This record gives sequence, structure tokens and C-alpha cells, in this order.
Amino acid sequence: MTRTTRRRARLAAAALVAVSIALTGCSAASASSDADGGSLTYLDAEIPTSAQVQEAGTWQTRALQQNITDRLLYRNAETGELEPWIADSWTVSPDGLTYTFVIRDGVTYSDGTAVDATSVAKNLNWQSTGDEAKGTTPNAQFPPGLVATPDDATSTVTVVLAAPYAPFLNVLTGWGSGLVADATIDASKEEQSKFVNLIGSGPFVVASETYGKEIVLDRREGYAWAPPSSPNQGEAHLASVTVIPVQEDSVRLGTLKSGEADVIRYVQPSEEQGLVDAGYDIVSKTGVGLSNQWFLRSQAPFLDDVDVRKALLHAIDREQIIETQYTDSWTPATSVLSPGTFGYVDESAKFAYDPDAANSLLDGAGWTERDADGYRTKGGERLTVKTYIDVYDNTAKSLFQQIQNQFKDVGIELSLNELDYSTYWATAFADPEVGALRVGWPHPDPSKGLSEYYSKDGSDLLGLAGSDTTLQSLLDAQNAATDDDARAAILGQIQDHLIDQAYVVPILNDSQVFVTQQRVKGFSLTDGALPEFYNTSIED
Repeated sequence: MTRTTRRRARLAAAALVAVSIALTGCSAASASSDADGGSLTYLDAEIPTSAQVQEAGTWQTRALQQNITDRLLYRNAETGELEPWIADSWTVSPDGLTYTFVIRDGVTYSDGTAVDATSVAKNLNWQSTGDEAKGTTPNAQFPPGLVATPDDATSTVTVVLAAPYAPFLNVLTGWGSGLVADATIDASKEEQSKFVNLIGSGPFVVASETYGKEIVLDRREGYAWAPPSSPNQGEAHLASVTVIPVQEDSVRLGTLKSGEADVIRYVQPSEEQGLVDAGYDIVSKTGVGLSNQWFLRSQAPFLDDVDVRKALLHAIDREQIIETQYTDSWTPATSVLSPGTFGYVDESAKFAYDPDAANSLLDGAGWTERDADGYRTKGGERLTVKTYIDVYDNTAKSLFQQIQNQFKDVGIELSLNELDYSTYWATAFADPEVGALRVGWPHPDPSKGLSEYYSKDGSDLLGLAGSDTTLQSLLDAQNAATDDDARAAILGQIQDHLIDQAYVVPILNDSQVFVTQQRVKGFSLTDGALPEFYNTSIED
């Protein structure tokens, strides 16, 4: 559920003078008197990268795609239920191989071309295969071997899969499944990477783009095909949204306080209460998918022993972390999946904070000696776990440092290392000495997220290469399950196994935190915690 906090109070008399708007050449935002909602300035913490549909994986890029393109299906962020969107209805064959979608009439892309059965089928085939000649890879969320066939006479698209793929309907709700016009699909990969060439049927169109500086979205005239649960069934209320990346936290916050920004993403937890007291709104949400978690590599020094890995599970006091570093916008992880995700099972009893249990496990594993610094040793070696601080979260450094202190209490040294944003993924994940790294992103379907991280056919972050046949068979089975109850049971077994073998250390539920001016009304987040500007307006 989206959490919104508001407390009306006197605004600070002296606001910090912000410079980010001037630096980008954008005029200051102001409350609009437009009857239909005005214009909004949104400051993101990161620079949107490529708009190329299959390869757009960064959060800030997804946030743009969410507002520019529509998808066949919509998942209600409050109920978790699938709803019609561009597909009026759909059916699935009992064997899970054939999907039939009835396409909504009257929908058009922003270039005026029709979102008809032929267009939808072209999108689905393109997503599944990519375009080798252009160097475009398939969408990793899509099943390979998909064949989509249109029938414009009946406005239907029939999709035949090579093998059952249970995540498919949920994947179709995700940011990466946005439908685009032929002009986008037929463009070169270089042209596809530009947001001005991302031609969707969504409530906003890209009016202009200056890479690294700003992207301006204008309201799509005539938009009238929102999901049925949307309180707005016509055009977007806002006339425009100006998206500006401002990577410095203090500048982003200062710009909000000066009144030159309406919405910002990312604020330090220590700032939240002061902002609430000053009359701003905090809007936050935990996205469906995987919780923020450490995966443990059993090939790394000392982690081949399951009891050592289990000790790490019990050595973290998650409640203390939330209490001392975070706010009500955040919650401790209770499983490998986040609450509200399909198949979620509360596993928290298995990894409750228990330093006595951690000490007992380490004693039993032979780590009974202590060096002069209080760390456990065996055979003259110190029990050290190496990690790199996550660069994708502005709270990560203090979080890792607190875990480092908690580990020391039971005699484990957590070796913290740092990299910059550009080198983190390639360096940290390739380092054979690394025992733990943090992952956990919203995924439209948990089966795909789990396979992507932990299957031998995905990233295989655990480095097992399928050697744990129980885990691998469960990961394979979840994709082939054609019954929801059966698939939920398999997902439960996967969560059980990952915790029972201490392959994964859940830490927090991933939250996206936004701050808005009081004049911003109707701002909400999707099931994946992406901003939806469609129902947003600015009121004096």
C-alpha cells in the first residue's frame, strides 16, 4: 500500500536558495491557475538512460516509460488484481500455451496510428525476439519463442508460447511491456534510445529532451483509455511534467523548499519528519517483487559452511535498523519477496535477530577463538565477509555500517568497500572474494525475478550453476505451473529453501520515497512504486 503522510504546519521562513532549475535553464515552477491541473516540476535523483524499450532497466527510465506508454494489462496497486487496459479481455488455454487478447477499440499512438491487433502483435513479437540486425536484444522478461498472430477483423491477438510461462500476464503489466508505434520499432537502435522517439499511447508525450538536463512531457490530447480503476478516465489533468535529474540530495531538497520543484524522489530518512512538520507530503511505497536482500556466495571465503551463513541471518537486528535509521516509509524484510507480491510467504521467524543463536552456530562451526580486535578466528584466519556498498540506494552506506557493527557483536568482520556508480556492477559482481552483495528490485512477477537472480539460466548470483538440484527444479517448475495455487505453493517452497540454506539474507523491503508540495494533489505510485502523473494536479 502507498503510504502518504501529511501534517500542516507553518513553512520555514527562510528557504534554501536552490540553483538546480537555473542550471538546467528551466523556469521556476509555480502553482497554476489552469482549471485542468497546471504544470509540474519533478526532480529525480538519477539521469534517465536509454529509452530503448527492451533494454531500459534503470528505475528512472522506467518512471518515464510508465507515463508515456500503455500496456495490455494493468495491476491495481491497492488490490493487486489484474485489470483490462489496452486488452479488453483475455483467455488462457488450460495447457498455458495459448493466450488470446481482445484489443480495445479506438486507441491510438501519439503519432495518430492505431493501437490495433496488428500493432500489438508486432510489439509482442519484437519484444520476444529483439532485432538482431539492429543490435536490439530480446526483452529479458519475455518468454523466447513467442509467436503473436493478429486478427484485425475480430480485434484479437493470439499468442502461442513454446512452453508454459506462468509469469506472462504479470510481465505484460510491467514498464518494459509498454506498447509503441511502428515508427519506434522501425527506427534504428540509436534513434530508439532517445525519449523523443518513444511513441506510445500513454497520457503524456515527450515534447523535448536534453540529455542529462531535462525531459518535458506534454499532456496527450484526446487520451481516453485509462484502466477502469483510475479515478480519471479522460486526459491527464496536468498540462506538462518537467523531469529534471538532480543527483545532489541537498540541491534537490533545497529546490523543493524554495518552491521551484513540486515533487522530488529520494530524501534521507533523517529529513522526513522535518519535512512533514513543515507541511510537505511524504509519499512512499514498497514495490512488488523481491525484497532488498544480500545473496551469499558459498564459493567465497568461509561461506561454504551453511552454519556460518545462517549466523549472518540471525546477526542482523532489522527492527533496530528501522528504528535508528529509517521511518514509517520503510519496513524490515520478512521474506525473499516483499509483502503484497504474488506467492509471498512470511519467513521472518526463520531469520529473527538472535545473537545467541548466531554465536552458537559460529561456535559449532569451529570459530571459537578471538583476535585482539574481538573477531572470530579459526586456523589463524579471521572470519571476514567482503562486500561492496550498494550504489543504487542513498541510504546504503549507513545501513551497511550498522550491519557491520552488528556483525562485530558476534565476532564477524564485514569488510566494506566502495565503488562509483559506473564501475559497481562490473567490478563488484565479478570479484571472487565477495561473499555478499545487495540486490532486490521490483519485478512485475516474482517468478521472473527469482529466476533472473538465482537460476543457472539467469544471472546465477549464488554461483551454484544448478548444483543445488532442489532449488533449480523449483525455479524451473514455477515458470511451467499453469495453476495459480500450484505456482504459489512452489514460490513458497523457493522462499523456504533460500532461507533454510541461508543463500539469501533479507534486510529491508525496498521503498521509494517522494516528497511533494501541498499544492500537489492525486500523486500516486504504481504497484512497482513508479510515479503516476496521470491523476496528479496542482491546486492553489
